[in-house]
Amino acid sequence: MAFTLYSLIQTAILCTNAVAVLHEERFLSKFGWGVDQGVGGFGDDPGVKAQILTLIRSVRTVMRVPLIIPEGAALSSQRRNSTLHQRRRNQEVGGELLLKVSIMAGRRALKAVLIDLSGTLHIEDTAVPGAQDALNRLRQASVDVKFVTNTTKESKRSLVERLQRLHFHVQEKEIFTSLSAARSLVERKQLRPLLLLEDSALEDFTGIDTSEPNAVVIGLSPDHFNYQTLNQAFRMVLEGAPLIAIHKARYYKRADGLALGPGPFVAGLEFAADCRATVVGKPEKCFFTQALSDLGCSPTEAVMIGDDARDDVGGAQNAGMLGILVRTGKYREGDEDKINPPPPPDM
Repeated sequence: MAFTLYSLIQTAILCTNAVAVLHEERFLSKFGWGVDQGVGGFGDDPGVKAQILTLIRSVRTVMRVPLIIPEGAALSSQRRNSTLHQRRRNQEVGGELLLKVSIMAGRRALKAVLIDLSGTLHIEDTAVPGAQDALNRLRQASVDVKFVTNTTKESKRSLVERLQRLHFHVQEKEIFTSLSAARSLVERKQLRPLLLLEDSALEDFTGIDTSEPNAVVIGLSPDHFNYQTLNQAFRMVLEGAPLIAIHKARYYKRADGLALGPGPFVAGLEFAADCRATVVGKPEKCFFTQALSDLGCSPTEAVMIGDDARDDVGGAQNAGMLGILVRTGKYREGDEDKINPPPPPDM
């Protein structure tokens, strides 16, 4: 094994540091090397033990402060290396995604790829590193690409504008949202919903009669999730109004960290009113089949890419598709073990 000058310097610093932090009372005295041990009487020649103890004390006294400089430099170097490693890891996300899609394409007749948006391609107004390039390269393959999202915070038009500002070449017709699925259900059942949605998402329900509501449609609405509004929804559901959950995600990724999704609020209404909500977004099987309906392919000919082990990957697999879990967005270490059903062992 070859030793570089830098590694030799590191070794010397570590050895010196090890001596500098030795403490008689907490460590050395346990082995008979305490302050008053090994030291001869006045005029006696110091023994080997006494000389070693004197050396240790001298190194500790002289080197304690100077060691701060090289140790600080070493820590700074470690932080820089860690940051560079994370940047490289983020940049590899797109390549990893494409590699997995390529492997799947070689093993089955792949015709379509469904891609989650929030947490997979972007986090609020920031693109996931490498995502634009990965998407551009994926579009060069002979597969249809469709974007499927549970977002309920903004309309489809607003979402497209956000993605285009982030330099994603996405058209509105390529996006299928859980808001679209909810509107379809409301129209089919001729309901007049109380819409617990952000104001920016109401555009997708333009033309829907909301006078004298007889149903509750709930998504993620931080600005409207207050006691009065939720209590109104509770009373309606208690009186028999259907509860329609656009989705039940437990949490999602924001720029400032993880945040509660609509799932906990839906669960609260279900518990209070002793009912069960109709869920229209991911991970429901009908959501995936509806998203594939205009692509002319079956679930076995499509894959789903997302950052949510339960809603993206698990939901897709329950619908007959294969799923790819990316380590971005809300992904947390160990999420792959939560996928149900588990992916095939060769994936």
